[in-house]
Amino acid sequence: MSLPNIPDITPRINLKREEVIHLLLTSIAMEEISLSHIMNAEGEKIQHFLEKDDVSLEDLLRVNQSVERMLRSIVSKQILLQFKFDNILELEGKSKRSKDDDACDDDDDD
Repeated sequence: MSLPNIPDITPRINLKREEVIHLLLTSIAMEEISLSHIMNAEGEKIQHFLEKDDVSLEDLLRVNQSVERMLRSIVSKQILLQFKFDNILELEGKSKRSKDDDACDDDDDD
């Protein structure tokens, strides 16, 4: 059995700081959209069970527990996204301070 043949790929991507910040914010937005779809699916799951006629209390409790676990996971993910967003804001703040410092240095040269 031979080893897989991996091509020699050396990607060189040149992004400006502003472009990186935009990509990071876009990634947060995409994750938020994904979480909203999951929450919608959980709501539909509850609606589906409530529309049934022959649902036992035990079944409803199981669905409720399942939805609760999923919502807890979503809240955890939201907290991580908030941390990511805070880091991006900090990165943006450093970027603006750096530009302001450069502008001040240019003024000093006059």
